[in-house]
Amino acid sequence: MPTDDDYEQTRRRFDDLEVEQQAQFLIEASASALAKGIEQAGKALANGLEDAARRPHRSSCASQPAGPGAAEPETAQRQAPKDGGASADADA
Repeated sequence: MPTDDDYEQTRRRFDDLEVEQQAQFLIEASASALAKGIEQAGKALANGLEDAARRPHRSSCASQPAGPGAAEPETAQRQAPKDGGASADADA
């Protein structure tokens, strides 16, 4: 970690730069900091994915009763109308 003297020296050198050079320096420093942050985030994500892949898979299906799934209609909905569809025939 830089000392206070290093920081002050760097700060004075920055102040001695022309405005265009200061702007260029700030853009480059911002891009560098952003790249380091993205790299650290990528490493953290990769570590999290590796940890998740190593964990044993737990099936939640064993604790649920057997029957139609969420996307399957209930049996009563599959039955024909009680009037045998006569009302539909009468309209024709």
